[in-house]
This record gives sequence, structure tokens and C-alpha cells, in this order.
Amino acid sequence: MEKFCAFTLLFLCYCCFQSSAQNRRISGSVTDSTSSSISGVNIMVISGKDTLKTTTDQEGNFSVSKLSGEKFSIQIESMGYFSLHADYSFAEKEKHKKLETFVLKTSSKMLKEVVIKAKPNPVRFMQDTVEYDAAAYRINEGDNVADLIKQFPGMEVDAQYNTKTMGKEMVKLRVDGKDFFTNNIKDFIGRLPAGIVSKIQVIDDFGDEANFTGIKVGEPVKMLNIVTKPGMNKGAFGGASADTGTNDMIGSQANVNLWNASRQSSANANANTQNNGAGNSRSMGIGLNHNDKIGKNASAGFGYGFNNNGSAFSNEQVIESLNPQGNFNSKNQNQGKNGGMNHRVNSSLNYTNNKFYLNSELSGSYTSSDNQNTSLSNQSGLLRQDLKNSNASAGSSPNIGASISLSKKLKNKTNSFSIRSSFRLSSNNNQQNINTNTIYYDKTTGAFLKDSLLNRDLSSMVKNQSADFGFNYSLGLKKPKDTLARRSLNLSYHAALSSSSNDVVTFALDNKSNESSFVDSLSTSFSSISFSQSIGGNYNYNSNKMRFNLGINARPVMLSNRDLKLAQTTVNNSFNYSPNVNFSRTITKTKTISINYQGSNNNPSINQLQPIRNTQNLQNIVVGNPDLKSSFSHNLSSNFNYNHTKSGISLQTGISTAATQREIMSHVILIPDTLSSLKQITRYENVNGNYQINGNYTLYLPFKKNKFGLSYSGSIGFSNRAVLFNNQKAFGKGTNFSQGFNGNFSFKKLFLHGNINYSVTNNNDVSSLYSFANLLPVGIGQISAPAFFRTNNFSSGLSGELRLKSMNFSSGLSYSSNHNSAKVEQPIRNTSTLNMNLSGRLTFRKSYHINVNASKTTNYGYSLANSNPLLINAILSKNFFKNQALRMSLQANDLLAQGNNISRTVTGNTIIDNRSQQQTRTFHLSLSYSISRFGGRHFRVDPD
Repeated sequence: MEKFCAFTLLFLCYCCFQSSAQNRRISGSVTDSTSSSISGVNIMVISGKDTLKTTTDQEGNFSVSKLSGEKFSIQIESMGYFSLHADYSFAEKEKHKKLETFVLKTSSKMLKEVVIKAKPNPVRFMQDTVEYDAAAYRINEGDNVADLIKQFPGMEVDAQYNTKTMGKEMVKLRVDGKDFFTNNIKDFIGRLPAGIVSKIQVIDDFGDEANFTGIKVGEPVKMLNIVTKPGMNKGAFGGASADTGTNDMIGSQANVNLWNASRQSSANANANTQNNGAGNSRSMGIGLNHNDKIGKNASAGFGYGFNNNGSAFSNEQVIESLNPQGNFNSKNQNQGKNGGMNHRVNSSLNYTNNKFYLNSELSGSYTSSDNQNTSLSNQSGLLRQDLKNSNASAGSSPNIGASISLSKKLKNKTNSFSIRSSFRLSSNNNQQNINTNTIYYDKTTGAFLKDSLLNRDLSSMVKNQSADFGFNYSLGLKKPKDTLARRSLNLSYHAALSSSSNDVVTFALDNKSNESSFVDSLSTSFSSISFSQSIGGNYNYNSNKMRFNLGINARPVMLSNRDLKLAQTTVNNSFNYSPNVNFSRTITKTKTISINYQGSNNNPSINQLQPIRNTQNLQNIVVGNPDLKSSFSHNLSSNFNYNHTKSGISLQTGISTAATQREIMSHVILIPDTLSSLKQITRYENVNGNYQINGNYTLYLPFKKNKFGLSYSGSIGFSNRAVLFNNQKAFGKGTNFSQGFNGNFSFKKLFLHGNINYSVTNNNDVSSLYSFANLLPVGIGQISAPAFFRTNNFSSGLSGELRLKSMNFSSGLSYSSNHNSAKVEQPIRNTSTLNMNLSGRLTFRKSYHINVNASKTTNYGYSLANSNPLLINAILSKNFFKNQALRMSLQANDLLAQGNNISRTVTGNTIIDNRSQQQTRTFHLSLSYSISRFGGRHFRVDPD
């Protein structure tokens, strides 16, 4: 009986052991080089005599169970990628083994082309990524990447290649997940052919360190990643040209870019001069860049650039500004020339493997400038006076900076540690001569009263130093039920120390004796130190379908401002705290949602802190406030994306809110002078109550396999803006609203595009007004006041293109109307513009081309005198060689010499009509050679 029991016990143990062995399981995921998941990958696992097969799901994940042996091998294969093979073994008592993420590299060795009749999905939404399939959109020979992006719902590209998605700027470019030369979107989307693109991804990028650690905190930036077709991740592009023209133009430029995956080398050079209508302008420069891998896991790069530019300018303005004490009008004429030189150098080193991440950068630059400007301002309305100003300045500014980031996963693979540090040194040495002549008139009769002339020489030196240090420790927590997920508790610290000094020495010239003397009251010497810290803790959960981060940050700030002349020090400290939230979830394969909240400090500048009158502009005296505290901004954003896989219908929505505590704002006070005219004094104060809420949406409806597409987009926002004026605080509340319909219709040889847009804007943003106004010393009037314009805009357009074998025709008709209103008695000019254009391209004998385009513009309502120009341009060109890479062309611009550059800006309480003098009728002869070869093929890229 005992023997039977022992035998039974041994048998049961054996069965349990075999059952345990049979229940061993492995799991993992497969991505491409851009960290995008790949579905449908074939997975084959060989364990002993057993062979098990599976495929990855939509998120690129796989799982294989019932493995019997302690050792196993895995084979991964997918069409268009190199296959992978790896061997593994289970540890003792290990039942589940989580494998590292497998990254497949694109293979250029493909089978013969196979025509896939399945309809591609135009838009795909993933966690932190919106992906557009290039195969779902219209691509013509000669199109560049920008032409492709313009068709994507929710994306915008302007004439300068500035790219936005859902109203947010795209700030970074990568190709196949790797840094691409300068990483500047504007540099390349107009030069890369659309024909090499497989997909384009818009990614919420938290940085390379966050991608390594998996801890994504803060507000992401928008990154554009171009995924190339198999074999198209290498090539050469660029070209060379020489030009001459009737506007004294002569010049040449050349650039070449050599690209082979991670190896990237580029060189460029240019030298040009021409008469732009206001005078001669010149530019010359050279640039070199190289990036390449070092070994298996490291890469390094360096770059150098030099530019020397100079340009004359001449423009005129009419400014209409609303103020509670009366409207203000100003007519300005400005002319002068600007010149400058810049040297810049940079280098970088990156190392990444499964356990270690290192990135370091070193950069330096030297800039010199020489500027001259004269202006005449005739002011009426609120006051009557004329200003004659001249300003000459010369300066130099050296800069140097370095940064390093290091992250390491610790032995248990669930904990990690990161440190980062940087420093920057800069200075600005500037010599300036300011000549101000104010002419006073009787406000009632207009009779001349007096003029006031002041000639000053200023010498200023500004020095800035900054350094920061931070670290993050991540403690891995117990694994959740989802074995592919990760939980951690993170502790972080960041400190930033900056110091600056500002010394201004002023000499005034006596108008009678012509002798200069030191002016102590207009000379300053200040230094400022700020020390800000951020101490935070947060909980992080990360899986393939969800990312969640919740924490809190405390931010103490210490400010110290010292007047070196008076030996007085002002100390100003503040303390802020706020939660931080990052949440992103893939609800289903077609729905994603994300929420981000971030709080941030903004310290006042040294000029805002020093309580000394800055009289460089006598019409606008600036006085700092040593009691200013740092402002604190709250920013919350959320996005929801949906697409229907079968129909291709997609919806993108977003909402963002922002509120600022103790926002640093200008307080404008108008004061009378001795001749009953007015001047303004600008001070700075902390103000609460500013906020804004904005929502936007885009609905895209494709038809007939995306040959037809309709999109409906719009936005709505609410804002509240405080204004300090004459010791009073007022708030402007308003609603901003816009709606737009766009339609694309693609036939075999005909393409049509139509759009209708309507918008209502209250509380126009005044930030652009200040940046624009500070360029020109025209004095009082360009101020913020408790009066805002309400702007209604309507625009519509229809364009079409017909492409035949040897002829292309395109035409367009557009209309726009602007209506401005405000609570004032005086009439306000409204503007409208009607534009009609027609263009054609004729090709004969295969290599000869004639391009003609004409446009007629009718303008109404501008304050500046203007014509309604008819612009006619023509180009005759001849291509050479089999690939037609060499071209000679004769170009005629504005044959009737009717061009006029006029524009209107509405900001805050001010309308600015502006026109720049420019020579528009020119004739050019050019010879150019184009390089555009990718994957062994030549791609034509037509100029925009």
C-alpha cells in the first residue's frame, strides 16, 4: 500500500511538472524604425520538436503559449523588411518571458510589383500619432512632399512651408524615425519628391529621453515623420544655378545632399546681389553638415554655417488706433539698410542601446550687425505732431552653449535613472546713435509751435549666463495584469540658474556748441539673478493601448535685482505648485483620446525689473518694476480622433484652455508735456484674470476611393484680456469663431479645389503688434488700450487644373472681404479683395516649355493709395539630357509693371496698412542643374 501511494505521488508530481512546462508563454511586439507598430508580421517559434506560428495584431503585439522546452528560437518575417532570428531560454521556474521590442529594418530587395486593389485608409490614428497613407491621395509627377501634405485633413502648409496641424506649429522633421539633416521642416518638404513617400506621421513628441524611458511628462511638440517606400531611404538631391537679370541681379547658388539612411552629408554655397527697388541687397553664405553612425549604437554629427547679408528697405504705413481719449492716426515713411554677419558651429553625439541612452550637444555662434534707419511720422487725431528720427547702430554678439542628457536602466530593468545638464553664455555689445526731432503744432489751428532736437550716443553691454541641472529616478512597481504594461513611481528635480547684467552709457550732443557730455540720468548699470527649481513626483502607467501620468510639482523661484550705481538690491521670491496630467488611450483601433495639463513659470526680464527710466524712445518712456513676481501659466489640452476604416471618414477634434496668474503686462499712461502734447510712460505690473478657451475640429469625407474629398473644419474660442491704461484696468471679453468648407475633386486629367471660409474675431492678439511696432521708432499710438476691433472675414475660392500630355492649364478665382467694427464714432475702413488668375504650361518637342500666368487683383478700402494690378509673368525654358536635369530659362516678371505690395494687420486696438517698395518688373536669365535621385531612380520636383 505504501509503495502504491509513493508511486501515485510521483506520478502526480510528474504530471504537474509537465503541465507547468506546457504552460510556458512568451510575448513581445514588433515595430519599424520609426517605432510604429507593424501588424500582420509572421512569427514562428521553435521549441524542441514543436513549431508554433502566429501573427502580430493591429498594435504589433504577439503572444505564444504552450511552449514545452526550456530553450526556443524565434523567426520574424514580413514583406518589405529584413527578417530577424533570435535564440532564448527560460529561467528556472519562469512561466512567462516578455521579449524586447523587435525593430524591423526596411529591405530594398522586393519582389516584382504587385497591384493591390484594396482601398488604402487615408488616415489612421494611434497613440500619440496620426498617420496619413500617401497611397490614398493624389500624387502627380513633379509634386513635392508639401503638395502631398496640403491634401491631408487637419493640416496646413503656407507659401513659406510653415506647417500646422489642427492649428499647432510643426517644429521638427524626421525621416524613417531618424534625424534628417537640419531637422527643419521648411528646409526639405519643398525639395523632397512626394513619390518616395509611403506614409506621413504627425507625432506628439516628448523627446528622445522620454521615448527611451517610457516616461512622457509635459506638453509634447508636434513632429513630422516621413516614412519612405522600401529602398527609397537613400539618395542625392540638390542642384546648382546661375542667374542674371535687369534688376542688377547676378548670382549663383549650389547645394548637394547625400543621404543613405543614417549617413547624411550636405554642403551649400551662395552669392547674390540685386536691386530690390529700395536699393541694393546682397547675400552670401556657405554651410557644411555631416551625420553618421559610429559602430552599432552610436551616431555623431557636426555642422558649420556662415552668412553675410545686407539689404536696403523702404516702406510706408498708415496706423489707426483706438483710445478712450480719442482716436490716433499716424502716417509713417521709413527707409534704411540692414546688414549682418553670422558664424555658427554645432556638434552632437548620441548613443542608445536597450539599457543606456546618451545625447550631448555643443554649439557656438558669433553675430555682428550694422543697421541704419530714418523715419518720418505725421501724427494727428489724439495729438498733432511730427517725428523725425534717425537711428544708427552696430553690435556684436558671441554665444556658446552645451547640453548633455544621460539615462540608464538599472539591473532589474524596471528602475531607471536620468540626469541632464546644460549651460549657455552670451553677450551683446552695441553702439547706437539716436537723433530725435519732435515738431509740435497747435492742435486746433495746426500752426507750427516748436521743435525739439535731441542727439544721443549710447553704448550698451548686455551679458547673460545660464545653467540648469535636473535628474529623474523611476522606481518600477509590481507588474499589472497586462504583462506588456509597466507601472512606475517617478521622482524629479530640476534647477535653473541665470544671471544677466546690463550697462548703458549715454552721451548727449549740445546743439549749439556741438560738444557731447555724459548724462548720468540716462545711464544705467544693473545685474539680475534668478534661481528657479521644480520638485515633482508622479505615477506613470504605460501600455500599448494607454499612457497615464499623474503627479504634482512645486516650483520655488528666487529673483534678485541689483542697481550697481545706487548699491541697492531688491529681492523678490515666489512659490507655485500645480498638478501635471498626461493621458493617452487607444479606445479601439479607430478611436484615440489624449489629455495633457502643464503648469509653467515665466520670470520677468532685467528690463522689466529695473526701476530706471529708459528714454531711448522719448515718446514712449519705459520704467521697470522691481516688485514684479514671476507669472504662472496653466495649460490644458485634449484631443479626440476617430476614423472609419472601411469608408475612410475621419474626425479630429481638440480643445485647449490657458489661464495665467500674475501675468506681466504693460501699463500705459498718457501724460501731457510742456506744449500740451502727449507722451506715454510704460510700466509693468502683475495682473490676474487673463484666460482663453479654444476648440477646433475637422471632419473629412472621402468618396470614390478618395478621388473626391470634402472637409468641414472650424474653431470656436472665448477669451478674456486685461488692459491697463491711465491707471485703470479694463477687461475685453470676446468670442472667436471660424468655419470652413473645402472640397477636392480628382479626375484622370482634371483636378478641382474649392473652399468657403468665414470667421469672426474679437480681442485680436496684440502680441504681434508689439513685435512689429518695435522695429520702427514712430512713437506714441502703438499702445494697448481698452478698445478692441471686431473683425468679420469672408473668403471663397475655386481653382482647377487640367493636365494633358503636352499641356497643363490651371485657373483660379478668389474673393475675400474684411469688415472691422468698434464702439467709436469715426468711420473705420473696411477692405475687400477680388483676385482672378489663369496660368498655362505648354510642352513641345519634349524638352521645350512655355509657362504663362496672369492675375488680376481688385483692392478696396485701404488707407494707402494703391492700384488694382494686372500681373503677367512668362517663362521660356529648355531642358537638356535624358533626365532633363539641366535647364536654361528666360523669365519675365510683371510685364506691365503694376505690382504693388500692400497688406493690412488688425491687432488689439490698432489697424496697420503697410506697403513695401519693391521692384516687380524684372527679366531673368538662369541656368540650373537639378539633382533628385532616390533609390536608384530620378524624381522630378517642380518649383512652386
